[in-house]
Amino acid sequence: MAIFLLILHFIVILFVVIGFPVAIITNHRRFRLFHAAVLAFITLLMILQIPCPLTLLEEASRGESYEGSFLATWLNRIIYMEWFTPRMVFIIDMAFAAVVFSSFWWRPLKRKPDKTN
Repeated sequence: MAIFLLILHFIVILFVVIGFPVAIITNHRRFRLFHAAVLAFITLLMILQIPCPLTLLEEASRGESYEGSFLATWLNRIIYMEWFTPRMVFIIDMAFAAVVFSSFWWRPLKRKPDKTN
């Protein structure tokens, strides 16, 4: 279960990071709004210093270290950015959030299709 949660956590991170250029290129309204909402949720957790729910679930289901699995060890290192301090992670998140949210100004959402014919 812990490995599944770790992979899910990694997929969420990929969505947030890779989803931004995809959102800008496609300018799909729902995708951009959902991406921004996920990023806003993550940023709010960081501001309020609330642990990520996926991290808590991983810790609860793990019970032991990741020593035995190569995949889990490297995903853990990538997800928790062991080479950065918590302050650096916070600054990176704030900068990324500023770029994503400012994109709604410099690349406005597509207008909703007019349903009247």
